[in-house]
Amino acid sequence: MTEQLRATPQQLAQLIRNRTRLEAAIVSLRLCVSVARRFGLGVDLQSAARPEAAGASGEVPATPPDALRSALRFARDHAEEMGVNWSNLPDWQAERLRLREPGDLHPVSRLAAVSGEPAWSALIVDLVLLAGLPELHEGYAALFRQLHPQGEPYPTVAMALHWTEDEARAGGAPATLYAARDAIEDLLVHSRLAHVGLLRLEGEGPWHCRTMRPGPGVWSALMARAPQGDGGDLLAGVRSVPGLAAWLAEPEVLRAAQALARGEPCMVALTGGNAAMRATRARALLGAAGATAIHAAIQPTDTPAARERAATDAYCCAFMHRAIPWLDLHSDGEPGTGWPRAPARRLQWDLPVLATAQTERALPDLRLPLLTLAVHGLPATARRALWSSLLPQMASHAGALAASYPIEPDEALDVAADLALRQQVEGRALELSDIGTCLRARTAWHARPGVTRVQPRADWNKLLLPQAGGEQLREAVRRVHQQMTVLDDWGFEQGRLERRGLRMLFYGPPGTGKTLAAEAMARALGVDMLVADIASLVSKWIGETEKNLAAVFELAERARALLVFDEADALFGQRTESNDAHDRYANLETAFLLQRLERYEGVAILTTNLRSSLDSAFTRRFEFIVEFPEPDLAARLGLWRLHLPSSAPLAPGVDLDQLAQWYAITGAQIKNATLAAAFLAAASGNAISQQHFLQAIEREYDKAGKAHPGFPPQRAETTPYPH
Repeated sequence: MTEQLRATPQQLAQLIRNRTRLEAAIVSLRLCVSVARRFGLGVDLQSAARPEAAGASGEVPATPPDALRSALRFARDHAEEMGVNWSNLPDWQAERLRLREPGDLHPVSRLAAVSGEPAWSALIVDLVLLAGLPELHEGYAALFRQLHPQGEPYPTVAMALHWTEDEARAGGAPATLYAARDAIEDLLVHSRLAHVGLLRLEGEGPWHCRTMRPGPGVWSALMARAPQGDGGDLLAGVRSVPGLAAWLAEPEVLRAAQALARGEPCMVALTGGNAAMRATRARALLGAAGATAIHAAIQPTDTPAARERAATDAYCCAFMHRAIPWLDLHSDGEPGTGWPRAPARRLQWDLPVLATAQTERALPDLRLPLLTLAVHGLPATARRALWSSLLPQMASHAGALAASYPIEPDEALDVAADLALRQQVEGRALELSDIGTCLRARTAWHARPGVTRVQPRADWNKLLLPQAGGEQLREAVRRVHQQMTVLDDWGFEQGRLERRGLRMLFYGPPGTGKTLAAEAMARALGVDMLVADIASLVSKWIGETEKNLAAVFELAERARALLVFDEADALFGQRTESNDAHDRYANLETAFLLQRLERYEGVAILTTNLRSSLDSAFTRRFEFIVEFPEPDLAARLGLWRLHLPSSAPLAPGVDLDQLAQWYAITGAQIKNATLAAAFLAAASGNAISQQHFLQAIEREYDKAGKAHPGFPPQRAETTPYPH
């Protein structure tokens, strides 16, 4: 033990491997003795096979083929390379037991202690090493192929039985034959060794005909290596995670870390948030506990049996690697259906377990004391500190970045690396827009029916609003940027989460620029815009509308986007008296929306044609209500000029003042008319003329189902296009 404590990690790993090879060599040589005797060979493997020699059970074994003789000679030679031969085998057998002193760090000692019965310890180690010999060298795999009835490269239970029986006879104790057989059956079928899965039986038929294989992570632990994909991934904790220092200092988190560090049998569960948030906090918690974990991802499509197997594999691997099983659950299955009860009763979990899940109902019932830690996004103050530490050159904008981008530590580190590379390649100072670009590239977009992602291109110059409306939009952007100062530094949040987000109502006739204004706001904030189609979200099935809406909000939170509910009248309309079940559930949908809007930390915009059609409960919760009236004469003239590029060829006689004065149409109709006029002119091979504009405007009236007011007086004699 002293030698182990003084060794470096690399030296300790080599010590563990050497000792495993030594113990395996002793086991292999003992196996060779048994096989040689059973097949009538001399223990030196030099004499020819003697068919007349009787086996242990009285039968006359067949002459072994040359391949078996060669495989046995390999096993003998391999053992002798480790210093173990026929003559000193008893001495080595005694030495290997002496090596298992109290406090021994070798994984063999973990095996020896698994049963709790000292008399079985040596037998357990022998069986596991026997099953693991093919993992040590391909020569042992060749030996077992010669002995296995189906030619598999692993030993059968029968081989272990014959071995123990032969050694019992050699020791002059025939009365113990059945005792040894019973002991092996108890160990392989009924003991904790089997329940934990440290040694597994595979195949069909009676138990003694099955194949023995080491459980997940067993042999990798014996060879001081990370598990190779069996049982889970060996993950170390992260001692310093930017942005999580305050979370790790919370009393409940400190208690959980201490429980994991002491190895107390308990389950520490991280619930809520998304998978990335839970994983980041789990690694930080492991780092605070100074522990490693075996990470097992359990998918929603896994059957209860598959979940039990994954949990057992993770436990087996963690037990051997002195780690903590981390059950990463991606499902909300009920405990009684998603998880069988068997593992909780049978495994007798004596290790601390780390579990991560969306909800508590997805957690397995392991009959362990439970410590639950709710996972939430980083608070705004932590996000500001995170941005300041990672991007010191942007420290003056850290508050605005924290409000616009509710980012997680891992994402922030990736973005900081992306920005450093961009700065190095492009050789220029970073701009705020670069952060949004890098975040957009890093954000996984999961398309969902009814939701459109828009990368904003419109800016304030594209908007022609009354001065009051335009100023409200700019004030809303400033409010987002100043949230940190007012809510956190000045203490105005006061525990009310609804003050964190921003809710706005845009109302006005169709085509007056409501969606365009939302796009301009998104660009000013440096985020994408998600436009939700209300018609595809509303369902006739009870509860489905709420699920659809929840998914939209979650998508917007992951994308860090400005969320727009376009034409929201149907969904956000007036609540009614509960005259029937349909009315009651419609009112429940409205109540759900109210709660979800208040919890949304981003910018949510509702657009409607009629302000009066919305429920008053919604209008009370809007920080800004912006009117988008139909454009007046000056606004219409500005829109005509805005939508005509300077490169567009205009024929003499085009009079935009006349079009603005004569036709009271919306901004969207003006945009459509300018584009249609351009295509008409291109088709005729001429510049865009007044006639092309008049023809395009008439079509806009037809599309809207409105009466055309006619043509300007000076052109009344001209027919814009054939009717």
